[in-house]
Amino acid sequence: MTTAELIEGLERGPVVVMPLADWQGLASSFEVLEQADTFVAGRITLARGPGDVVVVIEEPKHDERVVRRLADLERARALVADRLATYERMWNGCGCKVDYYH
Repeated sequence: MTTAELIEGLERGPVVVMPLADWQGLASSFEVLEQADTFVAGRITLARGPGDVVVVIEEPKHDERVVRRLADLERARALVADRLATYERMWNGCGCKVDYYH
């Protein structure tokens, strides 16, 4: 997958799911703005890509990345904060689940 194909995929749907190896080939095209360890599902990363595309990258599986495009940094930061709050509740046994794919 190329960076252009990833951006096209993000224009068609809310997320692009890809193998870790594919993401590793594209990661250098994105500037990491913020990153946090979820302690449950790897890291959650806020990044900016070509054309000022704002994305959040999640690690639901060790060999998979889910890339989600957000309209702006404010919405991306809100998503990251919401995810981190959900992971915190998971530690407390809430039975919460994260839907990475929608």
